[in-house]
Amino acid sequence: MGPTDWWTPPAAGLLVDREDMGKISAEVRRVALQLMEAILEGLGLGKDYQHEEFERGLQLLQVNCYPKEPEGESAIGLAPHSDHGFLTILLVSCPGLEVLDRSSDTWRVVQQPRHALHVHVGDYMEVLSNGRVKTVVHRAVLNPGEARISMASIHSFAMHEKVSVAKKLVDEQDPEKYKESSFSDFLDYLMSNADKKRMSFLESLRI
Repeated sequence: MGPTDWWTPPAAGLLVDREDMGKISAEVRRVALQLMEAILEGLGLGKDYQHEEFERGLQLLQVNCYPKEPEGESAIGLAPHSDHGFLTILLVSCPGLEVLDRSSDTWRVVQQPRHALHVHVGDYMEVLSNGRVKTVVHRAVLNPGEARISMASIHSFAMHEKVSVAKKLVDEQDPEKYKESSFSDFLDYLMSNADKKRMSFLESLRI
């Protein structure tokens, strides 16, 4: 069975029923928790690091529909940004995702087999790892061939659970680089900065 055999993205304009969404949510969360264990082991923290916090964490599911790109025009569907959580798992109906290549400051088109899952790390992964793992800045562009459906599943701690730098990753040569925060703090930051061109939430956490 392939990673997305349990669901196929619908054509633009079609509805997804509640039963499908429940199944999608459960399967994607299972994948997210397994990925977190692997990343935590890779950081030397052990797969059970803050296990309970991840188990009771939030999963935000967002479905977007982007129209077909107007003929002869190049258009952005979603402005450049990073996600607040630890991991975002994305399933799309057609290409349109681009990620920022930090080494050259250019945008790279994500080459993604149809129905494959795309995974990128968010702000809280950068915080927990003390900057060893970088958040992925990305954007959505309109597809010239067809309308695009995307489903993003963002995984984080519970609303008021604080995310902080793992103490094991802090020493004299690599001091703590970020302040602790929660999803509630993130929402407060968005509200206080509505309609203002200011630093990103992650930038506000840097020490």
